[in-house]
Amino acid sequence: MDEFRKVISRPGEIIDFETVFEENPYLRTGVPARKGTVERVDYTTDVYEDGVTYSKYCYVYLPYGYDPEDKGKKYNVLYYQHGNTCEPSIFALGGNKPMLDMLFDSGEIEPCIIVSVTYYMDPIRDTAERIKTGRVPAGDGGWPGLKGNYWREVTECIIPAVETRYNTYLADADPESIRQTRMHRAFSGYSRGAAMTWRMLHYAIEYFKWFSPMSCSTRGNKSFGETVTEQEVIDYVTCGIKAHPELDFYVYATNGGEEDIKEMSKQMRYLTKEDCFSYGPDPSKNNIYYSVSDYYHTDYLVPYYYWNSLKVLFKN
Repeated sequence: MDEFRKVISRPGEIIDFETVFEENPYLRTGVPARKGTVERVDYTTDVYEDGVTYSKYCYVYLPYGYDPEDKGKKYNVLYYQHGNTCEPSIFALGGNKPMLDMLFDSGEIEPCIIVSVTYYMDPIRDTAERIKTGRVPAGDGGWPGLKGNYWREVTECIIPAVETRYNTYLADADPESIRQTRMHRAFSGYSRGAAMTWRMLHYAIEYFKWFSPMSCSTRGNKSFGETVTEQEVIDYVTCGIKAHPELDFYVYATNGGEEDIKEMSKQMRYLTKEDCFSYGPDPSKNNIYYSVSDYYHTDYLVPYYYWNSLKVLFKN
């Protein structure tokens, strides 16, 4: 486990600044010596302003060594939002869970709690259509009759349900306490989940310091297929930042796949021209970075991206 393939990402005309991506092949083939555990957390949410209280759940990965009785040991929390057609058990149950164990097995990354969440209202009931098209009721916007209030579900329902249950830096469930502990909290997502990550930066920068969108650029308030201009991208991404200039933040964006790279790299060029961004991998000096792989588009490669981003996230 001492040697990993380092890729110097130079996609030529696609992006005009250098990035570095490191591949850890042991994430798929290695056998972790230290294994974490996974628990399901059920909660309810009524943030969609439709008079309905929804019963939902998420999966919580607790790294090896987590001791519920050791209140002195606090953990940072990484939220993972899956992509289109998937559901939150992808790294919680079955054969993919060891990939999370392998992230921390070498000791190079500080263990954190990973929470797998979903914007779908009922992914199990809607399994057949969800797997086929992903077009089932969801709270991330675009579903008729359902407001895009998923960011509120995360901040008002999921964070309190999870972080007051486990040994995190959040002691109380009130909004001010959540804001005060934002430096110990990251939101990430893949593909459609990455679009949600950009949305969290737009709406919820008060509650998260760290953001890691993977393989999707932002659509702003527009639907997929609609053209998004340079100024619309800049305005959407910087909205929350400019509304809260007193708050520090860090965006670690990662990408793979020719079309994904083309669009996201174009948007990264827009953003890194803005005065509110400083490009680079050092959170003490910078607040945005872009790591490019040669991977194809699939949620199953998320741990490979985490192998890069988690060496930067939470470096307060």
